[in-house]
Amino acid sequence: MKRYPAVILLLLAVAGCSRSPEEQLAYQHAEEQYQINQRNAQLLRQAPDSPEEGQERAPRGREPAGS
Repeated sequence: MKRYPAVILLLLAVAGCSRSPEEQLAYQHAEEQYQINQRNAQLLRQAPDSPEEGQERAPRGREPAGS
């Protein structure tokens, strides 16, 4: 019958491992961004290697500073 303290300690340890709402939101955002990055990488792999004549590929992301 000495298992009760061990069981209680185990339950408290498992219950304490949950994420806070902020951590859950950050994890969800990271997962969504990962999916977006995967789709973008797939599209870039399928895109032609050379840009159309007279056109350059614009980098994705933020605009350069000073624009």
